Amino acid sequence: MQDILVFLQHHSTLSASLIAVLILLTILEFIKSKNSAQRITPARAIQMINHQNAIILDIRTKDAYTTGHIVDAISIPLTELESKYKKLEKSKTQPIIIVCAAGLESPRAASILAAHGFTTHLLSGGIRGWKDSDMPLVKG
Repeated sequence: MQDILVFLQHHSTLSASLIAVLILLTILEFIKSKNSAQRITPARAIQMINHQNAIILDIRTKDAYTTGHIVDAISIPLTELESKYKKLEKSKTQPIIIVCAAGLESPRAASILAAHGFTTHLLSGGIRGWKDSDMPLVKG
């Protein structure tokens, strides 16, 4: 313990820099955790749909959507989301579950919607995770 105190006394600038970096990292992690949407399982998504009237937003392309999508999902491709998010305005008080192909593009959609005041969740694994959980899909 005495060695640490001696080090801190002899290297005060270095010690202060270390403390500043640790404080900044803590603040950044806190901000990141506040802004990021929560990932949910398909089973949790079903609970939210049934009990909280959650909206399913499918951000895949129109072609991918027609090959198979979750029942009652709203299709707004990610490339069009910034200009068409107003389609969801009437559902602003409901949670929105964002679905993409594999769960990789949905964080970007969540940040777009969060900027407009929506509460978002990400379906873990996207539509692939939904299929892997043996959940039904609708074609067309």
